[in-house]
This record gives sequence, structure tokens and C-alpha cells, in this order.
Amino acid sequence: MIHWHTDYLSHPLYQPLCALITKLPLADWPGQADYDRLRQLAAPAGLPAGLRFCCDLEAAAYYETHIADTGEVPTRSGNWHDWFNALAWLAWPLSKAALNARHVRAIRRGEIQRGPRRDAATLLDECGIIVACAEPALGQALDDMQWQTLFVQRRDAWGRQISVHALGHALFETGLTPHLGWCGKALLLAVEPDFFAQPEAVQREQLDSRLASMLADDDWLASPRQLWPLPLLGIPGWWPDNENPAFYQNTDYFRPSRRAKSSSDTL
Repeated sequence: MIHWHTDYLSHPLYQPLCALITKLPLADWPGQADYDRLRQLAAPAGLPAGLRFCCDLEAAAYYETHIADTGEVPTRSGNWHDWFNALAWLAWPLSKAALNARHVRAIRRGEIQRGPRRDAATLLDECGIIVACAEPALGQALDDMQWQTLFVQRRDAWGRQISVHALGHALFETGLTPHLGWCGKALLLAVEPDFFAQPEAVQREQLDSRLASMLADDDWLASPRQLWPLPLLGIPGWWPDNENPAFYQNTDYFRPSRRAKSSSDTL
């Protein structure tokens, strides 16, 4: 799908991006002036000073160190992946900067080949979806892959005691053509019940700040296995077929297998 459009904005996945895109309505793919204007209009607190999305720039060194050293984010023209990467920087400025800094620290320690920590950071950056949860039992259901509990029996908890906030720019790209098998990599953050009474933008700012602080500790998120699979079409409101409980009987998609446990964090 290479033609420019914004039809995707009606899907809840793109909620973190909607306010950004409406700041600068475009009839075609953004050019350099459009990226510069969008960065100026968005101007989120915490975005590194001087950060710029540079169209069709070839990084002189490693991608991550080039961004850290110059503030230039190589951005391919007419490319969904890089368009959504730019938007993710503007929607999650602290976390994106922290992810880049984590890679740079590893590279400068000599970790040129990606190991488990860099792999985990990459997976979060590309496919990460933050799950805010105020009830431990719901977080446990996600950890245990108890999809009937999470999506059917406790369906009324979504938006009240549990919610999702997309971070990964590859998720935004694959969301253009959702399909059975579409999954994100979930990171659970525990929140207080009043978290859900706040506007989405305020929720995301709080999650962004907390996540950035956690990413500053290189001993945290030490393995990709600490990110849990989340079948995105099962989230209430994300796919019309999931209104029928029988949808969740597809065990090829809603798999019951288990993974290694990881710790959650309280916001």
C-alpha cells in the first residue's frame, strides 16, 4: 500500500497519532518542509533539542549513533515505516530518546552485534504496545495468556481498568492491513485506578515519562522474552469479529502457551 492516505486513523491503534496528524493535514506524502513543520507544530516536551527528520539521508555511521551525534533521523520519502517512526518520536519523545540512548550506550561498550538487551529494545521500539493495568488479576491473565478471561469474561474492564497504548512504529505500519496473526509485544505497567479518568494524551505522557526512566537502567528489560505476545485483533473495539465470543476459540491465533515471567512496574 504505497498511495498516501489517512483512512487508518479511525482504528484505535492510531489514537496516539491522531492529534499529531490533524495538526498538519496533507494531501500527499510529506516532504522535508512538511516534516520540519510538523516537528515545529508538535513540539512535545522532552523531544531532544534539534532533532530533525531528514528525508532520504544516509547515516554516516550506525543509525542510532548518527541520531545521537547529529539529531538527524534518517527518514525515507514515501515510506510508511519511516513516517510512523517520525510520529512515534513526537508521540513518545522521552521513550524514543531513551531507546536510542540505550542502543548508543551498548554500541559504545562494543556491543556492535545485537545481544538480548538490544534485541529487546528493538522489539519494543518496533512492535511495542504499553498495557496500563490497575487490577493485578488482569495483568496475570495477560501474562498467563488467558484470553477468555482477558477478552471475554472481563471485557467490561477495558478502558476502565486496563488499556493499551501503541508505541511501536512497525505496528502502525502493519496496522494498515490487519490480519489474523497480527500481534504486538506487550509491556505491562501497573497504574492507579484514577489513571483511566484522564485524557488519553495525559495517560500517554505519564507512561512515556515512566518508561523512559525504566529504559535508563540497562539491567531492566534484559531479554525479548520479557515482552509478552498480545493478539491485537482480540482487543475489544479493535476488530468487528471479536464481538462474537466464538472468535476467541481460534487457538492458532489465541495461543495458550506460556513464556518466562517478567516483573511489572507501578506508575
